Amino acid sequence: MDVVHEVRDDAPVPVTRWVEAMRRLNSIDDPLARRLLKLHQNCGSGDGVCDDSGDDFVAIAQRADWGCETTDIIATHFGVEYPERPPR
Repeated sequence: MDVVHEVRDDAPVPVTRWVEAMRRLNSIDDPLARRLLKLHQNCGSGDGVCDDSGDDFVAIAQRADWGCETTDIIATHFGVEYPERPPR
């Protein structure tokens, strides 16, 4: 029997992967979701509404997932997945 384990990949995210993630979020056309995504667009950068004032700036290439829990919840609700890391 084969056993498969999920392994979290925390390696840096190429900017193209982040751009693809944003393109996927842009496919959501619900007005309330669009407003919430606009409000949370900078989360994870150190300047977002969910970021503590003491957080350091996190470059796009260093992000491993959505910028905050709110964005993650919206994406999950609409079936939008963060792009997987390309095979090495």
